[in-house]
Amino acid sequence: MATTKITNPELFDLGSLDTALKLPSGTTAERPTSPSTGEWRYNTTTNLVEFWDGGSWRDLQSEEIPPIPSEHFNTVLYTGTGSAQSITGVGFKPDFVWIKQRNGTAWNSVFDSTRGAGKRIVTNSSNAENTDIQRLSSFDADGFSLGSDGDVNGSGKTFVAWCWKANGGTTSSNTDGNITSTVQVNAKAGFSIITYTGNGSSAQTVGHGLGVAPKIIFIKERAGSNSWDDWIVGGDEINNWTKYLRLNTTDPPTTGYQTAPFSDTAPTSSVFTVTYQGGAGINGNGDTFVAYAFAEKAGYSKFGSYTGNGTTQVVNTGFKPGWIMIKSTAGNDNWRLYDTARGITAGGFLEPNRSDAEDTADAPNFLILSNGFEITAGGTTVGNNVNGNLYTYYAFASDQSAAPVLADSFANKLWTGDGSARDINVGFSPSWTWIKSRSFARNNYLYDILRGPNNQILSNSTGAEATITGRLTAFNTGGFTLGSSSEVNNNAETYVAWNWKANPIPTINTDGTIQSIVSANQAAGFSIVKYTGNNVAGATIGHGLSSAPDIIIVKNLDTTDNWTIQLSPLGYTYYIDLNNTNAATVNSGVWYAAPTSNVFSFGANPRGNGNGNNIIAYCFNSIAGFSKIGSYTGNGSATGPVITTGFQPDFVMIKSSSLAGTAWMILDSARSPSNPRQLLLQPQSAAIEQNVGNAIDFNADNFQITDTNASRNQNGATYIYMAFKIN
Repeated sequence: MATTKITNPELFDLGSLDTALKLPSGTTAERPTSPSTGEWRYNTTTNLVEFWDGGSWRDLQSEEIPPIPSEHFNTVLYTGTGSAQSITGVGFKPDFVWIKQRNGTAWNSVFDSTRGAGKRIVTNSSNAENTDIQRLSSFDADGFSLGSDGDVNGSGKTFVAWCWKANGGTTSSNTDGNITSTVQVNAKAGFSIITYTGNGSSAQTVGHGLGVAPKIIFIKERAGSNSWDDWIVGGDEINNWTKYLRLNTTDPPTTGYQTAPFSDTAPTSSVFTVTYQGGAGINGNGDTFVAYAFAEKAGYSKFGSYTGNGTTQVVNTGFKPGWIMIKSTAGNDNWRLYDTARGITAGGFLEPNRSDAEDTADAPNFLILSNGFEITAGGTTVGNNVNGNLYTYYAFASDQSAAPVLADSFANKLWTGDGSARDINVGFSPSWTWIKSRSFARNNYLYDILRGPNNQILSNSTGAEATITGRLTAFNTGGFTLGSSSEVNNNAETYVAWNWKANPIPTINTDGTIQSIVSANQAAGFSIVKYTGNNVAGATIGHGLSSAPDIIIVKNLDTTDNWTIQLSPLGYTYYIDLNNTNAATVNSGVWYAAPTSNVFSFGANPRGNGNGNNIIAYCFNSIAGFSKIGSYTGNGSATGPVITTGFQPDFVMIKSSSLAGTAWMILDSARSPSNPRQLLLQPQSAAIEQNVGNAIDFNADNFQITDTNASRNQNGATYIYMAFKIN
């Protein structure tokens, strides 16, 4: 049947089956390298049915299938018009909508369908609820409608709305507690909206309807004798409900003036506890309250904590976060809220306890991962990673991105500088970009998405990583952005960039004894790996590829040291440096063992395992029809060796592994579009482009050396190479 979509149910009639429907099957090792989200198979290694959720394989043995994030939570961006408009694209009818202006000062406005359209409370104030239909006027099937109020729809202003689904506005009475409540529950996503009226007593219980104990609850008095009370936030991570945070202040966890509002009692699967003491609390007699309760759902939500270390902090949520809110429990620091719709690195954070515009101060220091997030800077008194500070975080998932495919995984790109900031289009979003001036003697500049834009390393230098603005300033959907620096964009100067695609959403990898952050494109046989060394001989690092890498290129980012390369043609008993002309060197504690299908290993050596040092590694497999890593032997003849690749190369890098004093060299089809390919650049040198005459021919399924230069064809010498095709 030549279709993958069943439009006629009769074509998929299983009524005649008298045994079972057979799924594709295979071992764990035989899993598809680039599955589509939603693919199912039977795993003969585990004897379990499993499915690809967009980021990992999940089995159906006993775990609850996590909710699809976009069916329960979503973020939408819009521009205000100053007149009534409907906002669509949420994907469901929202029941809890939190709106914040991005480019100006405005309230954090919260609405829910239990209290009703137009009824607003604000997170950055202790103000009571008020009603104005010119704010949010209705909850709609695919979004919500707005009136003309400037806080939510100011003309020309940009806004973000975070939207959660409860039960479509349908509520029920709950008598599980001492106080009868009205609940609107989304048990699948672990979210309920609760309203209740206090009775003025201590240690009273309120039903929440979730069926499991909530891990976090936000409570605000709507109206009553103390209707200007603060937001109260209780949770497992806030001293296990014995203290509380205030969403509208910077205060640390406290027992302050609202002493033990939860009566030092954690919620149960049916109720939470509220109390009233000292003229304040969350149970004032006759006062009305709204509570938003959240239970954790694996693969969808995570509410946890971490301790700042001042350097690099990796938090594993188990899913790709789409929304993260963080608060330092040390106090004197604002709540910070991030989402991927605005772009973590572009939009920065908003502050629930303040009315301020978006702040991009954290932009270079926050990285979203397929299963968590990474913070790469600390600060001394404020920020998300101050050494020794305890932080609570609240995270909700976004739908997993599809695994990268082979198409558009490599590109050469040429340009002539103009001295002004500009975008360079390579046809896809690159993950590793290597820039070299052709017409001036300038360094080889290497950038990648794990280290972030502006952070450069040089293939022709032993130097540590440096952060320098004005060069590669951003990776974008079609390529990258350059500043005005003469190193990469000098007026009338010519440049080339070689670009590889990994995965724009990296992953926390725990395959090795050292945790790594990995951006992998298994279909293209390429991964970028970042980790912190421990100086332990035999330490292993997960690389994220589906088989052992054929080449691993490593640089210590924190110290002055050589680049180190291991190649399968040489074996792990040798290594070679990218930044000089040395021959391969017999291993002496650098590489510990040959790489496996999931890890590579280092000895106690600062090159790739310096204690506490940040290390970057670029790993490649040969992929049929796209890439080839190998070696050949020179014959010293102008009719040189033919090296079969299985495709016509667009990029070839060569180095003699047996001869010292021979240069690395890169030739490509952009700078030399026809045979002979004769324009050469050198990774270990800042030298300008050289025309070497007859050097290499790129043929239909091979490349051939066409001269006798010792750097590529001395008789009996051994040469290593990497070849790639633009696909």
